Amino acid sequence: MSIVAKRAVLAVLTVIGLVLLGLGSWFTFNLGPSGSATFTSTPAKGSVVVVEPSLLNRIERPTTVTVVTRGDSPVFIARATPSDVEAVVGGADTRTVTGAKVRSWSLVSSRAGAGAAPALAGADVWRESLQGEGRVRLAVSQEDAPEAVVIATADGKPADIAELSVTIERRTWFFQALLVTLVGLLATAAGAAGLWQQRRRQVHPTTPTDEARPTEEVSA
Repeated sequence: MSIVAKRAVLAVLTVIGLVLLGLGSWFTFNLGPSGSATFTSTPAKGSVVVVEPSLLNRIERPTTVTVVTRGDSPVFIARATPSDVEAVVGGADTRTVTGAKVRSWSLVSSRAGAGAAPALAGADVWRESLQGEGRVRLAVSQEDAPEAVVIATADGKPADIAELSVTIERRTWFFQALLVTLVGLLATAAGAAGLWQQRRRQVHPTTPTDEARPTEEVSA
């Protein structure tokens, strides 16, 4: 392989290593030792919030929905089948959370409907419901999937939400991120070392030693 080709290969290896190192470090920092991916958003005021199974049940791992309200205002959060949630909420003004963006660790949502929702606390469709003030956390297992989560007040009015977060925990994600970081570090080190050695050979070319030079024959 020519010198130019070797340098090109080493340069590519170094760049790939840097990309893997940065990507792995970023995921390792954000996931933490527990491997928890947390996506957050601040829903616009005036809407009942529904978190769809496209996010809650996308991965068969425990998922937690956490709601923080402004000024310790009241909040009602419950889970049920998607069809039951749709039947109870009806055509009310609803902010529906359908997915998440890993790049910004944010939730993806859309708004539809108009008007107020009926009282939610009295409905008999909830598999689990919680009421509280300030901060309320609802755990969603995958045993009853698919499920949807509705967030409002007990009487169906929109909750004054300061932050909504959905956390998916999978410990293997942390170790996978560490592995990517390690591979990136090794690739970067190998590529950089190879480039440095190529540069040294160019600046200080090797010359044959006296011992290596052919001896001249002496005729008698």
